[in-house]
Amino acid sequence: MASKTTYSDADKAAAYVVLTANDGNLKRTARETQLPESTLRRWRDEWAKNGPPQLEEVQEALATFVDEAQRVRGLALDVIEKKLLLLQQNPKDVNVAQVTTLIGILTDKIDRAAGLDKGSRVDHFHHLPAPDELRALMAEYVSEGVVKAAGRDEEIVDAEIVEQAALPAGK
Repeated sequence: MASKTTYSDADKAAAYVVLTANDGNLKRTARETQLPESTLRRWRDEWAKNGPPQLEEVQEALATFVDEAQRVRGLALDVIEKKLLLLQQNPKDVNVAQVTTLIGILTDKIDRAAGLDKGSRVDHFHHLPAPDELRALMAEYVSEGVVKAAGRDEEIVDAEIVEQAALPAGK
């Protein structure tokens, strides 16, 4: 009979930070933390119901996560520099796009994790006007377009087509 694995509060806080950095993606977080997806799902549901882990543990896990991500990003930057030097010698052996993508992903995760420390998250909402307002705006837009098109008709100048002699054949 297998014994049930127990996790410390620090383990849960670290998983919380990685889950947040991954924008709630359970599969990616499970892969990166090597924790079962079902465990992460249970913890996520507990955090949604009871709030996140203790602030002190989250801040400690956050500092560890950011330090490690910055270290790995630094290594990736070193690889890019070496790849760029190789590019000068043999361009076909370099795949800079993959390393650049890694840097971008790590930068996004560091920025998201750093947002945890501030305790704020920015959500963007886009709202369309009510249907009647939207209809009125579209009608105004179309009528302005018609007026401008009519004004452009007056600006059009007739052109005379003149045939030019053919260029001599190349030598």
